[in-house]
Amino acid sequence: MKLKLFRWFDERLDLHSINKALLDREVPDRLTWWHTLGSATLTVFMVQLVSGIVLATYYVPSPAEAYSSIRFIQREVAGGSLLRGIHHWAASAMVILITAHMIRVFSSGAYKYPREANWVLGVALFGIVMGFSFTGYLLPWDQKAYWATEVGTRIAATAPLVGDKVQILLRGGAELGAATLTRFYAFHVLWLPSVLGILILLHLAQVIRQGIAPHPTALETLAPSRTDDPAYPGFYQETYAATKRRGVKFWPDIVAKDAIASLAAVTIIVLLAWKFGAGLELPADRTDTSYTPRPEWYFLPLFQLLALVPGNPALESAIAIGLPTVMGLVLLTLPFFDRRSKRSLVHRPLALAALVGVLGGSGLLIGAALRNAPPLQAEPNLSEAGLTSVQRAGLAVFKAQQCAGCHRINSEGGEVGPDLSALGLRHDLAWLHSFVENPSRFRKESIMPAFGPPRLTHEEIEEVAQYLSTLRAGAPPGFKPEFHDTLP
Repeated sequence: MKLKLFRWFDERLDLHSINKALLDREVPDRLTWWHTLGSATLTVFMVQLVSGIVLATYYVPSPAEAYSSIRFIQREVAGGSLLRGIHHWAASAMVILITAHMIRVFSSGAYKYPREANWVLGVALFGIVMGFSFTGYLLPWDQKAYWATEVGTRIAATAPLVGDKVQILLRGGAELGAATLTRFYAFHVLWLPSVLGILILLHLAQVIRQGIAPHPTALETLAPSRTDDPAYPGFYQETYAATKRRGVKFWPDIVAKDAIASLAAVTIIVLLAWKFGAGLELPADRTDTSYTPRPEWYFLPLFQLLALVPGNPALESAIAIGLPTVMGLVLLTLPFFDRRSKRSLVHRPLALAALVGVLGGSGLLIGAALRNAPPLQAEPNLSEAGLTSVQRAGLAVFKAQQCAGCHRINSEGGEVGPDLSALGLRHDLAWLHSFVENPSRFRKESIMPAFGPPRLTHEEIEEVAQYLSTLRAGAPPGFKPEFHDTLP
């Protein structure tokens, strides 16, 4: 029965040819664990895709709800905190792995004939991964997200000729707001994944068609001096065929190593997520101009370079726009101007010096940025999350009147009065204002004192009521409670 079913599918899908092209193929000899970096990167991308889809199920892309939806994921969704941690750490892992993969390809000269187009695809994939990092930054809508994006979009505005238009395109207007968050969300979950998926398929198709690049020294013995020499294609085909004859099968030898490397990457990500989670600072406050924004570690080299030239717009633009542009162009055109047949890094002193310089300089800049880093902000108390300026004022009055001595909010406070954790689900704003002003009008047996004038002004009572209306523990984002309040 199984054989008959397989034959039915094989006749229609040509499974035998697919299996031969993907798994039952020979690969060159002397492949190392460094060759597993591509598969590990793809695995981490799949982790990002799955975790991102689940997170998007609960996320609300609006300034009013974004922060509270993140808090809801952290506190109320089963496994939500771990899942968000996995998504956070997998982002860093993907940057590390794709960078290491590009370094391996660069070091072995695998960007040269016949893989020039695949190198260009790899550079484009790296750019999109960095785009993921930038667009995902704003989504939590906390202080770090808001102000880092504010700085990032201002840097984009310094680009010659098109800077203002790029800034408006990113922000959706003159300043960060609902349009910005919507656009970043759309780029992060729709545009970038679609483009990345297409480029990954093209990249894999080229790897399958051209085969895995052999050890660099195998292509250097008796090779013509340049890859654009008419004799080089014949030399390459003959030498590559010889390396495959000495090699192994893709299945199971290479697949097993790829699986081990991918499993190790996922395990490390899960352990980091379980141990450290994903940070979340205070809600975004555009009036707090004292906040010092700092990007994630992979943007720190550029951040530190900009810190070395404060107040110099020309140099800042040259560093922020010019340097990444030049480096990107160099990487994209590298296979087309480096046509020497030497592939091993030890035989390419200029390439070795450039690699050491870039990695060493980046390391020094990251170290300097970390030494100058301000202390991390503590994660805010749940009762302080996502409050407007009026609600924060109400919280300040709530604390000044020592209301927590009698009432509990999210397991913190006294037990003399009722728990207020979900008060905003039971009573509307007008009822809360009136009750705080004079509780005995509603409940004659209440021992709560009246807070009406002169103890508190009507404005202060309104601020307290506004704060109390935000206490909706256990309610999903956007939940609309039904009030049945009766005023005296």
